[in-house]
Amino acid sequence: MRPPVYLPSDEFAGTAPPNLDLAADYLELKAVLSSEGQSFSEDIVDTLELAAESRFEDVNAEIEAREEVAAGAVNRMASRRLALEGAYPFELDARGRVVSFTATEPDLGQAAYLVSLLLSNLRAVTPLLESSHAHPSDAEASLLRQYFQYFATAAIAAEIGGPAWSFGFPRPDGSGFVTKLSEIWAVLRDGTVCPDPSAPSSPKDDKVDIFAWRDPRDRLPGFLLVAAQVATGRNWKEKPLKQHAARVFPARWFSRQPVTEMVIYHVIPFARPDDCFRDDVLTLGNVLHRLRVPRRVAEAAGLARGGVAIEAFDQLGEATEWIRSFIDRARAA
Repeated sequence: MRPPVYLPSDEFAGTAPPNLDLAADYLELKAVLSSEGQSFSEDIVDTLELAAESRFEDVNAEIEAREEVAAGAVNRMASRRLALEGAYPFELDARGRVVSFTATEPDLGQAAYLVSLLLSNLRAVTPLLESSHAHPSDAEASLLRQYFQYFATAAIAAEIGGPAWSFGFPRPDGSGFVTKLSEIWAVLRDGTVCPDPSAPSSPKDDKVDIFAWRDPRDRLPGFLLVAAQVATGRNWKEKPLKQHAARVFPARWFSRQPVTEMVIYHVIPFARPDDCFRDDVLTLGNVLHRLRVPRRVAEAAGLARGGVAIEAFDQLGEATEWIRSFIDRARAA
């Protein structure tokens, strides 16, 4: 039987650079699921040693390689902590040996991180929880994706400093596509919603999951307007919105097209390697990932208290309670 969190040794063998984000996730998940709320960097060394099918010619080199993976995972967690500050739900001891889960009562930012961590490691994405009792059920995975949509909406609101709508299907208010689009554009006032006769007859969201804007107060076009796609599956990079939002979306749904250009965002729960991130942005637009979403969610709480309308923000408390309950149940099992 596999342990509650499984570290795939083949990700750290051979000449390819080791997947340090996966190793960091391994230590984080072990700390979350442990009744003591802790994991140890040495766990990586021990696990890779047990899984080794061949020996290095140099035993010292073999030990060094495993220790480098452990050290790299700790460095990744340290960079996550630096980027997220209080929204990061883990602590590292001074020597980087002990990982402690500190968010037994998570706030909104920490809950956003934990939802992202679970979504990043569903069995369709990684094998870390593949055979674990702690793997979410299909219904729970669906709920996690819905919660992430709401966290993403809050994150985009904080990113832009203004109101945001959760436009992705199914919409929180149960509205139809044209009804919701008309509601949003009654506020934005730039363009006229009127579907072209050739447009799809039963659209869901036409690839746009979030709209957000910064009100210029003068009722004139040319303001900051965001259209964002939320992607939580393994094929998240295969759904670019940039060209679609610029050319297809306005031509389908507006008789008088907006002159305000949309700034495109892609919101994902995954932690991305630094050396891959430039290409992510090049192909997808601005990317909010696991090292950005939680902090923006924490900031969105201040906007909401100040009266900024963030659709589905009232659902984040439920999401936070769900993640706390899920961790308790997984530990008890």
